[in-house]
Amino acid sequence: MNGYETTATVEAHGHVRVAGVPFAAGTEVEVVIREKAISEANLEEARARMRDLFARVRARNTERVGPLRRDGLYDRKGP
Repeated sequence: MNGYETTATVEAHGHVRVAGVPFAAGTEVEVVIREKAISEANLEEARARMRDLFARVRARNTERVGPLRRDGLYDRKGP
């Protein structure tokens, strides 16, 4: 069975138009209509989660490491 997906907007009086389908005239097709999964509320919730994630990532590693001197970087004797 060949599949075809598209999106459409519900017009006045509940009308939905689907044009340009890749099937010959007279072909019997199954039509399933559902609300688009990503709504504006879900999008705003995702944005809030991302802002929180980035705030947490930026909040780490605030302590100074200490002076980084070239001779100390290669010192294998330890402190």
